[in-house]
Amino acid sequence: MSAEQLDVVIEQGATFSQLWEIQNKDLTSGYTFEAKFRTSHGASGTVLTLSNSGAASLIVTKSGSHTHVTADVAPVNTALLSAPSNGVYDIEYLNTGSGVKVRAFEGSYYITPEATR
Repeated sequence: MSAEQLDVVIEQGATFSQLWEIQNKDLTSGYTFEAKFRTSHGASGTVLTLSNSGAASLIVTKSGSHTHVTADVAPVNTALLSAPSNGVYDIEYLNTGSGVKVRAFEGSYYITPEATR
C-alpha cells in the first residue's frame, strides 16, 4: 500500500490542526505515530516533529471503522517556524509488537507568514 498524498498549510503564529484519516483500520492501541517535516528529503535537520508519545502533538482516535490522526500544535510553537517556507513531510506508524513500520501519508507543506504579531 502506498502512502496517501496530502499537502498541508501551516499558518505561522496560529494553531496548526490538521486531520488525516486512515480508513478501515483501528490503530489506536499498540501503535506509535511520528511525523517529520523537513526542507527537503535530503535535509538532515527537521523543521517540525510530531508524535503521539511524550508531549503528544499527534492525537490518535477512532471514528467508526477509521483511525483519525490529528496534529495539534500551539500558536506559540508555530510562531517559531520560519515563514514563508516550504518542504516535505511524512507520517509513519509503527506496530510496537511486530516492529512493522508503515508510511501512511506524505506530501508537501507550506508555512505562511504571520502579519499580526
